[in-house]
Amino acid sequence: MKKTNQSNVSVVLPSYNEKENIEEALERISKAVGKQLLEIIVVDDNSPDGTWKIVQEKSKKNPKYKLIRRMHEKGLASALAEGVSKAKGDIIVWMDCDLGLPPEDIPRLIKELDKYDVAVGSRYVKGGKDTRNFFRAYLSLMLNLFAGLLLGNYIKDYTSGFIAVKKQVLTEIKLSTKGFGEYFTEFIYCAGKKGFKITEVGYIYTNRKKGKSKSDGDIFTLFKLGIQYGLTIIKLFLKNINKNTNNNI
Repeated sequence: MKKTNQSNVSVVLPSYNEKENIEEALERISKAVGKQLLEIIVVDDNSPDGTWKIVQEKSKKNPKYKLIRRMHEKGLASALAEGVSKAKGDIIVWMDCDLGLPPEDIPRLIKELDKYDVAVGSRYVKGGKDTRNFFRAYLSLMLNLFAGLLLGNYIKDYTSGFIAVKKQVLTEIKLSTKGFGEYFTEFIYCAGKKGFKITEVGYIYTNRKKGKSKSDGDIFTLFKLGIQYGLTIIKLFLKNINKNTNNNI
């Protein structure tokens, strides 16, 4: 098995209207990952603000920057799944490109893959913190406590979205293309059930400095997302109960 310092890394960034952040994100990720970086794949849903144009221009100077411009499909989960399916690295990292997740912590996640199959950036372990507004941070904490209660303590941050994964894991577990960030809860749960070794690395989640968040909007948006996450957790819980019941018959 390759040591992580001998592996090449693909980083996948789903994007929509991130022109104020994308260039800095590309540069900081490139610097953080260094010689191990094979590619950064930006999956852009034809952003009206022209995010894709910036990536297109940058890719002419740096072949490691790759653009997937989606004309007829939208959504974070499906964009991420498409990017991951095209990634060629031994290790695949994905994260938001709004810089609320620190690119400089990517090497810390990668290093853990010497011992583990999956390394999750976590707000709820030592060194982790959520510095967003109280209501948003509290809602995330409650969802994660709920997930841990129903799904098991594979990790503490079931809604992270910041992760490094050995490619082998993604050949056995396909990412859901539905919804917003619920895919992550489902992925981690399935990885744990299949026996993959998972660890968490603390990181500090900050508010984006530029642009508008797609999830930290008005109260209605937050409530809607909370319901979606909660329903996903319950569905996974019930699915597991039904499976155990059938196995015992």
